Amino acid sequence: MRKPTKLNQEEQELLDAFEAGEFESDKDNERRASIVEAAENGSRKTPEQTQEALADDGRSAGKGPLVIGIGNPWRGDDGVGHAVVEALQGTSGLTTATCSGEPAELMDLWQGHDPVILVDAIVTGAAPGTLHRLDAREPLPRGARYSSHGIGLAEAVELARSLGELPETLIVHGIEPACLEDGADLSTAIAENMPRLLHGICDEFGPSPNANHSDF
Repeated sequence: MRKPTKLNQEEQELLDAFEAGEFESDKDNERRASIVEAAENGSRKTPEQTQEALADDGRSAGKGPLVIGIGNPWRGDDGVGHAVVEALQGTSGLTTATCSGEPAELMDLWQGHDPVILVDAIVTGAAPGTLHRLDAREPLPRGARYSSHGIGLAEAVELARSLGELPETLIVHGIEPACLEDGADLSTAIAENMPRLLHGICDEFGPSPNANHSDF
């Protein structure tokens, strides 16, 4: 992993905390340590969350579009990223993956891919089901809360930026959740707006791929 020669104070604090292992994660310590070690050594092994499409040699070379669903599928609307990835599975020319949002894991997944789309629940206080599109070429707003897991997505993106590990094109598609309770299903507000979210994501790649929009 490349490291910058000069960081501002906020970036240095993020990097120090990351290297000290201070970011919480849903992963067990052994799995977390293996991901961090792989990222630091520049090893780009495919994480176990990556979908079967990565087995194709052309895609695993990391030259095409990638959609990463972030979150916890067992916490209501926090599982929207996983639901989107499930709907997009089998789309020709598109690689999909899911993860918890941990920085090292994200950087490992998106290495070499372009464009990269991140999908997550975003809490801003707007009405449930409201769609958000953010271009990560600029710092993500810190006022919003990105999902309910570990380090915030904004902090993960800024850490990757400080390390020189951002993809050339990184877009965040989010949706305002209604329920983030353990064991809950996706709320009605999320389910009703899922087709719009899927179409918005597919529009990033030009003509809409043959996604399973009818599932929602």
